[in-house]
This record gives sequence, C-alpha cells and structure tokens, in this order.
Amino acid sequence: MRKFFVAAVAVAVAVAGLSALALGNAGEGNTSLELSLKPNKVKKPAIIDATVKPSKVDDQGTADESDDIWTPASKNAISFAKGSSIDTSALKRCGLTASDVGRGEQCPAKTRVGDGSAVVVVGGTAIGTSGQRQGGSKLNATIDAFNKKSSIFLVVQPCGPGSGPGTSQDCQPAGEPTVLEGKLAKVATHPKLTVVTPQSLLSVGIVIETFKLTTDKKTKTVKKNGKKVLKSFVFTPDTCGGKWKTQDKASYVDGTSQTIKDTQKCKKP
Repeated sequence: MRKFFVAAVAVAVAVAGLSALALGNAGEGNTSLELSLKPNKVKKPAIIDATVKPSKVDDQGTADESDDIWTPASKNAISFAKGSSIDTSALKRCGLTASDVGRGEQCPAKTRVGDGSAVVVVGGTAIGTSGQRQGGSKLNATIDAFNKKSSIFLVVQPCGPGSGPGTSQDCQPAGEPTVLEGKLAKVATHPKLTVVTPQSLLSVGIVIETFKLTTDKKTKTVKKNGKKVLKSFVFTPDTCGGKWKTQDKASYVDGTSQTIKDTQKCKKP
C-alpha cells in the first residue's frame, strides 16, 4: 500500500510539472506561475526556466496551514508564446515507453532535456467527492526530463521526509521513480502542452504546491538543401513587440476553471 501511495505522489508531481511550464502572473486562489525564455532576444536557441504553484488553496483566513483547502487541477492546457518553437529532433529521442521506464529501464543520458524539483502536499482529508483536500503534509521530489518525438517524459523520484530539494540533505529515495508523458502540439509555430490529471491520482489526495523545471539548451547543426541549419530544442519567437505572452487554461476538480496569463519582456535583434 505504501509503495502505491509513494508512486501516486511521484506521478502527481509530474502532472503538475507539465501543467506549469508556461506562466508568470498570479491567478485565483494563490496560484502563481513564472516563466522566462533565456535569452530574451528574438530567434535564439533558449532554455525554459519555470516555477509554478498550480493548485488553488483557500487558507480559511488563518495562518494555520492544517485547515487549508486545496483544489487540484484536473486538466491544464498550456500555450507558449506565439512564434516560439519546440523541435524534438534537435537531440536524441528516448525510444522507451512509459511502461519501460516505469519498470526501471533508463532513457539514455543524451536524451535528457532538463531537470527540476517539486513540493507536494499529501495525506489531507477529503472534502466531498470532487478531489479537494484539507490539510496534509509536504514532501519533496526530484524531476528529470527526457525527450520524445512528440512528448516529454518526466521521471519523478519522491524523497523521504526532510530530504531532497530545498533541504540540506540529499534526496533519500522513497519508493521507485514514476514516469509521466506529456503531449506536445503545434510545436513549430505556437507550442501547446496538454496534461490531464488521472482520476486515480486525485482520489488518493495528491496536491502540488510548487513545481520547478529548467530545460537545458540543446542544439545541433544539420545540412538542408546544401546549407547549414541550426536546430534547437527551444527557439524564442522570431518577432518582439516588447513582450511575449503565454497562458494556461486550467480546469479544476470542483468544476471551475481559469486562464492565467503572463508576459515577458523581450529584446529586438
């Protein structure tokens, strides 16, 4: 039972992580998301540096976190800045399936696109039947991201209490790592990433407090029609009107939804 619980924690962290790659402004219910493409110049190979608090929380007007009511997302649809691009052919792709990785096989190091960390709230009390939770305890997790043809694998390793990112102790693995695959679309012109949170995870009461992910700069040069062409896993938009816009349309377990928008200042060539 404990192994199942720990695995559920890990997958839930991954879900929240994928849902949070794009945003920066504060939303309803103390949600907040921050994204920067670095560098902030047009048409440049870039990294994504993101931090998000994706779940809505009602603090009940008190400083006591034990009575906080959390509302996790059931689905997130993230739209990156128009004109940016994601090209998974810029580096090697992991040929394993999610089941392969879940059984302990490892994606090659050359397919790795980045890493991150997360904080999750576990063990809260169910509020009704929608998936909302009250109270709970916090755990840390490490995240490693790997490249696929039209998706991203997030391999999530939960850490034991008092260890992992944000502490002075290295992650003490709590159970086996879990993998989640997030789907990419419109990667050449207006990248979109959509993640549905499985009901099986919501039912065990996993809530994401914070998710952080940084992708590495991955590039290679190929020949096309006799000319050298630079490929990059991420390219910034090729125009700049002073800012780039991103957004996340989040749907929540209580039937509500919100669109959180962000802007990032950009520089012209």
